[in-house]
Amino acid sequence: MKAALIEKPYDFKVLDKDIPSIKSNEVLVKVHVCGVCGTDIHIYEGVMPWAKLPLIPGHEFSGIVADVGKNVSDVSVGDAVAVDPNITCGLCRYCRSARRNLCPRVESIGVTRDGGFAEYVVAPESQLYMVPKGLSLDEAAFTEPVACCLHGITRLSIRPGEDVLIVGAGPIGLIHLQLVRRAGAGRVIVVEVNDRRLKLAEKLGADLTVNPSRDDVVKAVNSFLRGKGVEAAIDAAGGSNPLTLALNCLEPGGRLLVFGVASESDVWSIKPYDIYKRELTIIGSFINPYEMDGALNLLASGALDVKPLISHVIKLEDLEKALKREIPNTIKVLVKP
Repeated sequence: MKAALIEKPYDFKVLDKDIPSIKSNEVLVKVHVCGVCGTDIHIYEGVMPWAKLPLIPGHEFSGIVADVGKNVSDVSVGDAVAVDPNITCGLCRYCRSARRNLCPRVESIGVTRDGGFAEYVVAPESQLYMVPKGLSLDEAAFTEPVACCLHGITRLSIRPGEDVLIVGAGPIGLIHLQLVRRAGAGRVIVVEVNDRRLKLAEKLGADLTVNPSRDDVVKAVNSFLRGKGVEAAIDAAGGSNPLTLALNCLEPGGRLLVFGVASESDVWSIKPYDIYKRELTIIGSFINPYEMDGALNLLASGALDVKPLISHVIKLEDLEKALKREIPNTIKVLVKP
């Protein structure tokens, strides 16, 4: 089979490998498409410390079951599936208290074991989810990122009528935009430096879009909301600068969701007194526990539309261009092995 391999940072190749064998509880999936995520870029650049190289990356994928182990009972050859890449131990105190995303022994397909940038990938049966009829496999490849966003939205607990700020209008920010609309947000403001993405945010329901390279975001928010800030903000960009910008737009009593993946070495400087006096809440969100079914339901019902997010569908041989950020005007890039 063809597969994309990262041997070490910035060392990428497409090569022929044997189709992997499966254990009794595992399934072989023929990959239909696999989405390029910021995590894949971080692995390529060597700034994802828990990635295990050499590695076939790729964790946002859908496909068709090609073979099943002898103890597999709930999926069959030919089934269309989406895959939860995060495999937890089931034994630690976090797994046993419904917090399995915090499992210290978590393994992730495409990060710590070979992933979906290949013609075939192996996954435990427990990680497979049937794709509902009528949902395309291209759309089903978004199940994992949508599930991650659902977890974040659940933790943020948006109340109907609250005004929301989203920093970043990449795929994650645009998914969050649709989800906060579904959650009953009042006015939604999206901040992004890319004008093409801002236009798409407007089409998907943003009430105000702001380009911080041209406008003062805090002033724009206060003007639009007539002298107030937002009750909730989502960092969908990652890093200390987007977090500071989002924090400065919050109302007293507001909540900030730290969702974007920052570099592990990034340090955020904040004033503890500001958190204390304004009674702000800062919330973390990590991966996608228990949200895959909900994500598939949203996608299949049409309540969440990811088709406009697909900007490019490329071959495996062109993947390194995406990892190097050399493909212009991207939103979500899908790779067809």
